Amino acid sequence: MKLRYFTTILSLILLMFVLSACSGQKESAENQDTVTVKHDLGETKVPKNPKKVVVLELGFIDALVDTGIKPVGVADDGKPKFINEKVREEIKGYTSVGTRAQPSLEKIAALKPDLIIADSSRHSGVYDKLSKIAPTIALQNLNADYQDTLDASATIAKAVGKESEMEKKLAEHNEKLKSLQDKFSDQKQSILLIGNTNEEITVRDENFFTSQLLTKIGYTYGVGDSQKSEAANGESVNIKMTIEQLLEKDPDVIILMTGEKDKLDKYGKREIEKDPLWQKLNAVKNHKVYEVDRFAWSLRRSVNGANAVIDEIDQDILPAAEKKS
Repeated sequence: MKLRYFTTILSLILLMFVLSACSGQKESAENQDTVTVKHDLGETKVPKNPKKVVVLELGFIDALVDTGIKPVGVADDGKPKFINEKVREEIKGYTSVGTRAQPSLEKIAALKPDLIIADSSRHSGVYDKLSKIAPTIALQNLNADYQDTLDASATIAKAVGKESEMEKKLAEHNEKLKSLQDKFSDQKQSILLIGNTNEEITVRDENFFTSQLLTKIGYTYGVGDSQKSEAANGESVNIKMTIEQLLEKDPDVIILMTGEKDKLDKYGKREIEKDPLWQKLNAVKNHKVYEVDRFAWSLRRSVNGANAVIDEIDQDILPAAEKKS
């Protein structure tokens, strides 16, 4: 009886040892095949070198393409023109997975992705559901400021195993930014980004991605923390102003971000441009009102988006300002 008892105990010990070894080998194999990525909503084990990636915010597309990966799915609101034309051509063949605000879980699942890149503001409520479809990382883009955007790009690069490529991209961006900063020297012109002007004037606040980029370049942004801002339909951060309030700010430079929502007359002018108070603005009197593409200056929150803004200021806006001064 004693011999049988000890034999049973020994067998159990051996079984536990084997199970523990197997478990350790399995965990070790999993760790070798995955990389742990820290993001806004926690930590996620992502398979190394994922091939099929779905992105749920437009700004993430550039970061992914910069690493040599084309997304298989994009939440593009059913409007491919929201994506930069050159980039759109590079990712040709992707599947639209619905709107950025409410992406289709069914369409995402059908693509069988290795990785999903979500927005930590928009998609926190469906993060668990997305994670059941595929490993999901959540980063700031909708409400991202300049540094958030650079950090998100670096995190995406880590998730897809292309950190060195992104480090090079960020270094090139810093050089481009420094080159433009040098041209500004000591001049401190105030500037405002304006979107719609139909019923109310909507001004991007000082924490917005492009607003912060402009201050990095050398401008002084025309509104500060004292202004009340609000999320406008979840699309961007705006400050609502009347023409009288805008005249009080009276920026040296106005950037009109034009888009499909703007009401224009037959001459392509906004109604507000006929207002006598608009004509009193220094930027208007000094011919320093510039029209730019809203998709490029507002929706493309990425390193490449920042580079495009820098190039437009360097090649178009600064030379135009010099001619008019």
